[in-house]
Formats: sequence, structure tokens, C-alpha cells
Amino acid sequence: MKVKASRVKSDKEQYGFKPLGKSKKRLDLNDLLQRAKDEDKNDKRYNLLIFSGATSVVIVFFLLLSL
Repeated sequence: MKVKASRVKSDKEQYGFKPLGKSKKRLDLNDLLQRAKDEDKNDKRYNLLIFSGATSVVIVFFLLLSL
């Protein structure tokens, strides 16, 4: 079984590998802290939505039972 060299994909094409090249080489702590704050803000928002949804379902259930 012969495979032509043109058909073989390199690791870059196969796995979407991108070399570091021109990107920042150092991590910025302020960026990481800002990402953590944003993530916490989103988590709080989703938790509030879930809690309010569950509460409304319970209230509707009790209203239906009381009729």
C-alpha cells in the first residue's frame, strides 16, 4: 500500500497547530484577573437565572395545586 507524499497532512494541518510566532511571550496577570472577574460575573448571572426559574416553577406548581 503506497501513499503519495502530497496526500499526507502535516501536524499543522491535521491538528490546527499554530506556532507561537508573533504572540505575547509573557502572561499578563491583569488580563488573567480581569478574565476571572468576568467569569465570576457571568456565573452569578446564570445562577440568578437558574434560581429565579426554579422559584417561578415552584410558585406556579403551588398555584395550580391551590386551585
